[in-house]
Parts: sequence; C-alpha cells; structure tokens
Amino acid sequence: MIKALAAAKINLYLDVLRRREDGYHDIETLYQPVSLWDELTFEKTPAGIEIEGDDPSIPWNKDNLCHRAARLILERSGTRGGVRIVVAKGIPSGAGLGGGSSDAAATLLAVNELYRCGFSNEELRKLSLTLGSDVPFFIFGSPAVGRGRGELLEGVAGLPACWILIVKPDVTVSTKWAYQNFNLILTKGSGGAKLTALIEGIQRFPAVRLETRNSFEAGVVEHFPSVSGVLSTLRDESPILSSLSGSGSACFAVFEVESRAREVSERFKSEGFFTRLVQPVVQAIRISVSERSR
Repeated sequence: MIKALAAAKINLYLDVLRRREDGYHDIETLYQPVSLWDELTFEKTPAGIEIEGDDPSIPWNKDNLCHRAARLILERSGTRGGVRIVVAKGIPSGAGLGGGSSDAAATLLAVNELYRCGFSNEELRKLSLTLGSDVPFFIFGSPAVGRGRGELLEGVAGLPACWILIVKPDVTVSTKWAYQNFNLILTKGSGGAKLTALIEGIQRFPAVRLETRNSFEAGVVEHFPSVSGVLSTLRDESPILSSLSGSGSACFAVFEVESRAREVSERFKSEGFFTRLVQPVVQAIRISVSERSR
C-alpha cells in the first residue's frame, strides 16, 4: 500500500496573457502550496482501476482525474495490473485550490512507485499536462512561477512562515466558466513587472505590504456577489496580501500573526463559510510506502 498527502495551492499572482491557437491560454502565475490536504491510498489489484471518495459532489468514475491519471501511467508503462484508489477529501472542489490536479499528480507519483514504472519526475510532468494545466506544478511540488499553460515552471522562494486564511463562499466557479467570462483586454496591465515586484516583496516579508493581480477577479466578483463580499471583508482587515485563488471561488488573506488570522477566521466561520487556516509548505505531494508494497 502507498499513502499520499496531496496539498492545495493558492495563486499568489495570476495573469492571463493571451489566447493561443490551440484554444488554451498563456498565463503567468505564482504557485504556492499550502497545508490543506487530501489523503489518498493506493493498493495493487489484479486488473482494472477502482476509485472511491468521501465527497458525494465529485464523480468517482472513469472521468475522475485520479482514474484518468492511473489509466494513463499504467498504459504508458505497459504495466499489467490494476490499482484501487481511496480519496479522503480535505480540499473543497470548484474553489481554485487545485484539489483535483493535486490528486492526479499524487496518483501519477504513487502508481509510478507502486509498480516501479521508472518514470522520472520530469517525464511525469510532461505526461501530466494531458490531464490538466496545474498538474505539472503539483509534481514539481515547490513554490514556482508557472508560464505557458502553467507547465513551464521556475522554482522560486515562496512565502516564509506565516498564516494564510482561506475562505470559500457556498458557490463553485468552474475554470471553463471563468475563461469564458473574463475580458482579456480589461485585464491587461503591468504584467511581469508586478510579478517581479511581488517576488522581491516576499523576500522582505513581512516588512512590506504585497500587491498582486488575478485576471479572473473582476469577472468572478461581478457574477458572484458572495465572492465579492468575502474579498471586501478580507481586505478591510489589512492583511499583507489578499486575492482570489485561481478562478475561485476560494479567497485568501496572508497574515503575519496567528492570533490575528484566527480572529478573522472565526468571524467567517460564525457566518457559515468554509474556512481553513493554513501555512506555506515546500512539498506539495508526500508519499509513504508500506512494507507490503516493497
């Protein structure tokens, strides 16, 4: 048996640059993994792929990213045998936190280990892009600037020790909807200069207030008043940094002091919001192997 912890991510910065001829978009983003986890277990079976999970809102079938990831690596490696996957969700879906992509990355890494498929992490990153644009980052695993679709990764120093409050209103925002409902012209701005300033500012944390951008924010805020309300309330608390994560609907705020972050968290929790207080991590996927699988 192999067990894996799959972390969520937040986008400290996200700029959609242009639409590509292949229908995807070129982006520039700053990925930060955080200590909000899904837990997965993997066991060998004679054949086939079985998957089950504890979140009834997620389809646990052949269209699930974990199922697709397992099928992909088993087929590409020519492995005879199957796998049973059990997922305990801690990361909410439809939140812009990358839970599905993180689980897919964990599946590729775990099955590669389980069956000694022999793929390097670089090979897995290339393979994983067929599953989703964020999956290569989770295999990369540490804070990074992502370009292209997000798969061209450059490691950077992420946030130092701090407290990150994640708040998700009771709405979901699909990535497909977000790309269909944002205005590329209106989101054009200072581009890479602001990203460079953010990375430099993080190195001086917490001495400076950090500024960011998220190309999806204007469209999401306009169509989802509850997201607008969460962002407005968070920013009233003067965090070091606050933003929408990915295409939403989760929002986050970065605080230096734990007690301050917990105080703000309790206010949202009392109103029924999903809230989690997390910290930056430097390894997005954690794999442990039991003796039975050696």
